[in-house]
Amino acid sequence: MIEMNTRTVPLFRVLFLLIIYLLQGIIIGFTTAIPLYLDSRGAKWQEQGTFNFAFYPFSLKLCWAPILDAIYISRFGRRKTWLVPIQLSIGITLIILSFSLMTLIEQLRINLLTCIFFFLYFLLASQDTCVDGWALTLLAKYNLQWASTCQTVGQTTGRFIGFTILMIFESASFVNQHIRQPLSLSEQPYGLFTLEQFVRYCGIAFLVLATCIASMNKGKNENNCMDVSQTYLSIFKLLKKNCVRQLAFIFLTSPIGYAATYTMTNLVLKRYGVPQETLGLLGVPLIVVKIIIPLCMTRTNRPLTWYYRSYLPRLLMSIIIAIYVCFTPHILSQWYFYPILIGIFLVNESLVYLMIVTRGGFFARITDPCIGGTYITLLNTIGNFGASLMASTVLYLAGWIKPNEIAYPLLVSVCCVLGCLWFLAQYKTLKQLELLPLDEWFLSTMGRDSVDTDNDIREKFLNEDKRKVYD
Repeated sequence: MIEMNTRTVPLFRVLFLLIIYLLQGIIIGFTTAIPLYLDSRGAKWQEQGTFNFAFYPFSLKLCWAPILDAIYISRFGRRKTWLVPIQLSIGITLIILSFSLMTLIEQLRINLLTCIFFFLYFLLASQDTCVDGWALTLLAKYNLQWASTCQTVGQTTGRFIGFTILMIFESASFVNQHIRQPLSLSEQPYGLFTLEQFVRYCGIAFLVLATCIASMNKGKNENNCMDVSQTYLSIFKLLKKNCVRQLAFIFLTSPIGYAATYTMTNLVLKRYGVPQETLGLLGVPLIVVKIIIPLCMTRTNRPLTWYYRSYLPRLLMSIIIAIYVCFTPHILSQWYFYPILIGIFLVNESLVYLMIVTRGGFFARITDPCIGGTYITLLNTIGNFGASLMASTVLYLAGWIKPNEIAYPLLVSVCCVLGCLWFLAQYKTLKQLELLPLDEWFLSTMGRDSVDTDNDIREKFLNEDKRKVYD
């Protein structure tokens, strides 16, 4: 067994990262639920496309990531300098928003909602940059796959709470039928909690976590070897590397194959008569897959290989999902509708999270620790921007296609064809990037010195596959 698999895992640090990503995932989860609330109030495809711009800060955070990486108070801690005020700001913003959120939704104040959530996502994206960089020093080199695992498991569990739990227990009809009625309680026009209360509790949780982080020791190895200008310059130096440009193009364009399925499926199901709380319930069995897949991939030495092997099966699942969803109006009342739908979603989510985790694991492995926050932010930003751009494009195109009934199947079909063409064009490049030595991705001498052992481990594992890969 190779050395990577025999080292111990720092459980406290892993738990710490999980909690931070959990709260981040809760906010992402309830934000992705907002389009369903807007749809219930009659929002059009173009209005949904406008609100989708709220998700763009994760695609733009590279603009300010070098500042978060290079400017800090040494006595307080490199990452704590930004993480504590950011989390305090998120908590305060959520508490203030909780008093007027439903009014804004009822009145379809799309532009104002977009601005508010854009600011909230700006703070979340900044937090994500700090935590991603912090994880590179909290975890040892041989444990870096845990950084991606903590992010995926934490955010997945958070999204489950922020979307599924919210959709189920905020629903008055579900709570009255399945909780109050069996307990002989009187029916109420609300669920176990309201959307405003949920947002308020999240704000309080962020304030508590910020206080806990502020009281922690600043930790070790938090010194930066570059100032702000050097950090920004490092971005341009990275983009001069052919391997980085190739990787950037791959992850910028890869979402084209499944953009329509990812963006439109829940909204189409709701318009076909699937209740909002039922969409939340569909996420319950999926949480198992979303947690197991990341844990299974913590020891892989070839994450990019798993990524490209999952791409075509995901395109196939997009077609299967679209076909089944289009039959929803005819079979919604049948007993087998939901079991089959859940089975299809389980397979699809397995592929989705396999790609997410392996992409993140590859990013963590090739990132230069000297500019860790900026480097991994560059890579994540490119992937996020590609997904956001494709999602906005799909939603606006859906509003222009008439009749509305053909928009979903047509866009899914077009995306899948483009995805197949993308895969044929990039398959060879993906295999070549997987085999590059780690020092090819690094800028600094410090970074190169830290990869010798890891390269030896990786080379030992990959040698047996080289002949097969180049066949």
